[in-house]
Amino acid sequence: MTTGRYSTLIRDPDQPQQATYVELFYDLVFVFTLARLAEALVMDLHPLGAYETLLLLLAIWWVWSYTNLATDTLNSRRPAVQLLVIAFMFGSLVMSTAIPDAFGGRAPLFAAAYVGIHLLRSTVLAVILRDHRLRNRPLRGIFWFSISGAIWFAGAFAPAGARVVIWTAALGLDYLGPVLRWPTPRIGRSPAWEWNTAGEHLAERYRQFMIIALGETVVITGRTFRGSDYSMYPSLAFAISFATTVLLWWIYFYRTREKLGSAIVGSADPARETKWAGYAHLIMVAGVVLSTVGDELIIRHPLHDTSGGWVAAIIGGPGLFLAGRALLGHEVFIHVARPWLIGLGVLIVMAPAMVFLPALAVSGTVLVVLLGIVLADVASIRERRG
Repeated sequence: MTTGRYSTLIRDPDQPQQATYVELFYDLVFVFTLARLAEALVMDLHPLGAYETLLLLLAIWWVWSYTNLATDTLNSRRPAVQLLVIAFMFGSLVMSTAIPDAFGGRAPLFAAAYVGIHLLRSTVLAVILRDHRLRNRPLRGIFWFSISGAIWFAGAFAPAGARVVIWTAALGLDYLGPVLRWPTPRIGRSPAWEWNTAGEHLAERYRQFMIIALGETVVITGRTFRGSDYSMYPSLAFAISFATTVLLWWIYFYRTREKLGSAIVGSADPARETKWAGYAHLIMVAGVVLSTVGDELIIRHPLHDTSGGWVAAIIGGPGLFLAGRALLGHEVFIHVARPWLIGLGVLIVMAPAMVFLPALAVSGTVLVVLLGIVLADVASIRERRG
C-alpha cells in the first residue's frame, strides 16, 4: 500500500494501462530528434561518424526508455506528473538541438541535458515514492547516474579526440546498470519484482515509438524530394523510399495476433521480456534511422556510384530492422517468421555486389526483397489459419 501526500500521483495497477495524451505529446520531440540523427549521419557517413551517431542514439533511447518507466509508475493523468513529463520533453528537445555538434562545441550542452534529465527524474521519483515499496528504485538511479554523469561531463570538456572514448565508457556504465541490477551501497541490488512493469503500457509505448520513427522517415523523404527538380529519377527514388517505409511498417505491425503486452505479462519472467523487447526495438529504430539516411541519399543522387557507406545505409537499414524484428519474435513471442530470416540472409549476401550498381538500383533491389518478405509472410499466415 502507498500512503502519504504523493500517493495520488502513483499509477493504480487496477486501472487501465493505456498510454496517455501527454506521453504522445512527449513523443513528438523524437520526430525532430531522429531526423537530426539522420541528418548528422548523412553529413558524416564514415565509420567514426556512424559510431558517434550510434552513441547519440543510445543516449536518446535511454532517456526515452527511463521516462517510460517513470510514467509506468506514475499516474500521467495527474497535472503534476504531466508537467514533469513536459519538463523531460524540454530537456530532450535541448539534447536534440545539440546533436549536429554534440562531439564538438555543443558537447557540454548535450551532456548537461542528458544527465539533468536522468537526475531530475530519479530525484522526483525518490520523493514521490518515499513511502512506496519501490522507494529504492529511484535511489539506485541517483547513485548510478551521478557516477556516469561525472564521466559524461568529463568527456564534454575533454579534447575532441578523447571525447568518443570517454562517452563510450559513460554510456557503457549506463547500460551496464540493468545487467548488474544496479548494486548500490546500503540498499544492494534491485530485486526482479521491482521491474515487473505494466506490460500493456510499455508495449503500447513501443508501438507508438515505432510510428514516430517511421514518421520521421516520411518527413525526411518528403522534405528531400521537395528540394529536388522533380525529374524522373528523383521521383522514382521518392516512390521507392516511400514504399520501403510502408513495407517496414507492415513487417512490424502485420502480425496483430501477436500481442506484445500479453506476451510480456504472461511470461515466466516479465522483467526479462521487458528488457529484451527494449533491445529489439532499439535495433529496429537504429535500422529506421539508417534507412532514412539511405532514402535521402538516393533521392538526392539516384544515379550516383554506390560506395561502401551508401550500401551500408541503403541495405543495412532494412537489415537492422529485420534483425530487431526477428529478435523480438525469438525472445518475446518464441517464434521467428522464416521469411524474416531468409530476407535478412538475402540482404547480407547481396550487399557486396551492390557496390557495382547505382544507388537507385540498390534501393530498388532492397524494395523487391522486402516485398518478397511481406508476401511470403502473408501467405504463411493464411496457410496456417487455413
